[in-house]
Amino acid sequence: MGSKRKRKNKNHTLKNSSVKKKTFNWKKLAKRASIFLCLVALISIPLYFSSNQSRIEHDLSVIGNGRTPTVVQIHDPNCQLCNQLKRNVAAVKGEFKGKIEFKIANIKTNKGGRFAQRYNVPHVTLLFFDRKGNRVNTLQGVSSQKDIQQALSSLVASR
Repeated sequence: MGSKRKRKNKNHTLKNSSVKKKTFNWKKLAKRASIFLCLVALISIPLYFSSNQSRIEHDLSVIGNGRTPTVVQIHDPNCQLCNQLKRNVAAVKGEFKGKIEFKIANIKTNKGGRFAQRYNVPHVTLLFFDRKGNRVNTLQGVSSQKDIQQALSSLVASR
């Protein structure tokens, strides 16, 4: 009987030694939480600035603000011609920074669609407004960078 007792004790001892006491590792948790928060920030910050930039770009309330003339592109994001016109405008608008406001009326939104209807124009169109909000020029279709630049120069000169 003594030998059975020793076995039980040996088995019991083996069982106890194989069971590890789990402790909560706060350092590991803090490290993982920091990594997670950094990833969330890396994703969220550009999205925030992108959406804020989009709001500014689509804010048509600046037309006729009395300070600067405004150019509005009537735009359909699914239209290749609209996207080409947008690229042409982007190529020349840097030289008019601070002199002209550049805005986009997306016809896929209610606000942009109503704006295009109010001025009775299709997409792939640029509308030029003086600083008082009077429409002074319209370019329809994919205009070349040179044509856009000339129209922008005329708009600045008419201030």
